[in-house]
Amino acid sequence: MTETDSQILVVDDEPVIRKLLGRVLERSGFQVIMAEDGLDALEKLRRDASVRLVVSDLRMPKCGGLEFVGKAIDEFKREFEFILLTGDGDKTDAIKALRLGVREFLDKPVDRADLEAAVSNAVERLRDRDQEHERVRQLELENVTQSRNLDSIIRKLGGAEEELIDRLSLISQYRDIETAEHCVRVGLYSQALAEMAGLGADIQRTVRLAGILHDIGKVGVPDEVLLKEGPLSEAEFKIMQRHTEIGYAMLNSSENPVLAQAAVIARHHHEKWRGEGYCSGLTGEDIPLVARLVSIADVYDALRSARRYKPAFDHDVAVSIIVKGDQRTTPDMFDPNLLGLFAQHHDRFDCIYNSMPDKAV
Repeated sequence: MTETDSQILVVDDEPVIRKLLGRVLERSGFQVIMAEDGLDALEKLRRDASVRLVVSDLRMPKCGGLEFVGKAIDEFKREFEFILLTGDGDKTDAIKALRLGVREFLDKPVDRADLEAAVSNAVERLRDRDQEHERVRQLELENVTQSRNLDSIIRKLGGAEEELIDRLSLISQYRDIETAEHCVRVGLYSQALAEMAGLGADIQRTVRLAGILHDIGKVGVPDEVLLKEGPLSEAEFKIMQRHTEIGYAMLNSSENPVLAQAAVIARHHHEKWRGEGYCSGLTGEDIPLVARLVSIADVYDALRSARRYKPAFDHDVAVSIIVKGDQRTTPDMFDPNLLGLFAQHHDRFDCIYNSMPDKAV
């Protein structure tokens, strides 16, 4: 049992029950942390980021078990296993708990053998998820390890079509639009998200390559707008928005299927699920799927990257902004299914970013 697996938080408003549960779990080899209600438990979790196993009563004053579980999942970026204790067997509460991801329920009074079995199962699930996350990270590292600049990415991809995509993307570098690494990372994120969505290998490859060209239309934006240090005026922002149509016009005449998809992406990657985006104001599934994939990828990398008008944000902040929103970004901008996949597997994005960090200042 690892140090993380050996810690367990016991939450119950009755001191006698807390003590009894703690004694049983300590005899099973756990380091037990006690909390008297949901609010106290949240504070304990804030103090110790390694705690992921929780045994909690369902009925408590101030903050009950269901409310506590919901708040914990919403606040903390870690895997949890919750075991809920109930004395009334309310099926409605059980259904709500299942929707929150709770897998273990025990009736009071708690049988020692049942408690030990439930905790053992929870530990095993945490280990399985940790192993899966590690496997995914290793796969991502194998795919892009040592890829520190665009030239090394090209050598790894190989092939005339990949080099064509690269040469086109380099056009933007002469206008100081974005770093080459940003363009390639957007393609790699988009490919990963397409894989999560269960799309075929051909679509994954296409979106990886075509996604590199998402902002190529910015070559047609005047320097006084493109390179402006401060925020854009309304008129300047309308000029900036034209890069989607410029990019589409640059790429749309090609018979190459990858460039054809790149044209679609260039035109529609700023559309929003609820219709407030540009350039066409499309809504929902009317937005091409390749553009919906690139939209999340582009926003994530823009948040992670330092620009002349903003600092770089770390991974957790970027994820929070996309999933929960801030002053400029809201979750309803994105395809809800793709957003859910991102929220569940965002560590893969972090792995890609760390494998090829941005070098812009």
